[in-house]
Amino acid sequence: MKIAGLDIGTTGCKCTVFGENGKYLDKAYKDYPVKRSVGAHEIDVSIVMDAVYSVIGDMAHKFPDIAGLGVTSFGETCVFTDEDGTPLMPSMLYTDPRGSEQCEELLKKVGEREIAHLTGLRPHVMYSVSKIMWVKENEPEIWSKTRHIFLMGDYVIYHLTGRRQIDYSLASRTMAFNINTLKWCEEVFAAAHLDERMFSKPVPSGTPAGNVTKEAAEKTGLLKQTIVVSIGHDQIAAAAGAVVFD
Repeated sequence: MKIAGLDIGTTGCKCTVFGENGKYLDKAYKDYPVKRSVGAHEIDVSIVMDAVYSVIGDMAHKFPDIAGLGVTSFGETCVFTDEDGTPLMPSMLYTDPRGSEQCEELLKKVGEREIAHLTGLRPHVMYSVSKIMWVKENEPEIWSKTRHIFLMGDYVIYHLTGRRQIDYSLASRTMAFNINTLKWCEEVFAAAHLDERMFSKPVPSGTPAGNVTKEAAEKTGLLKQTIVVSIGHDQIAAAAGAVVFD
């Protein structure tokens, strides 16, 4: 039996495989482009998914007995999809300048100290909620078709398992997650006029999302019994890897 970790980064993703005793065995890596201009910093989600299937497939072909796959990813970048999980537009990276006015609007409605108390974050345009507000206000056609909003990690997990769940550490990168109640933040959602039902269910890190779907198994070569697990935001995973627990 083997276990694997999938890490989805801003410019590339990798799948690393370990034995039952934790010994490193091998990894596969694939990069992808990002598009940066004066007014937009974006990434094509379909290209990311192609890379995800590719690196998992490389490792599943070499190690056909992968029993579990943990998923980590970069934060902030959100994916707007229709009911079937099909992306409706390129995703804005955390460095994308759009959303600054919306961030100021949140500050006026909720207050900087209150946002910090609720979310544990110093308010900033980099976080997802301001960019989601920007899309709602400036891309009405896309917004009218939007049924789900993911971050990159829970988007990949959804396409591997069919389940919409996001771990606490990744959810917190939206600036719309209440770190006191461990639920989506009602105050921020109300101020932003957003419906939390569009977002994945927050769960603790290490929560299994379930087995891979038949379609995902065919695309990756993973066993249908392979369990996919929500691990977290990549920086938190890196801290744990560096044995920073206290």
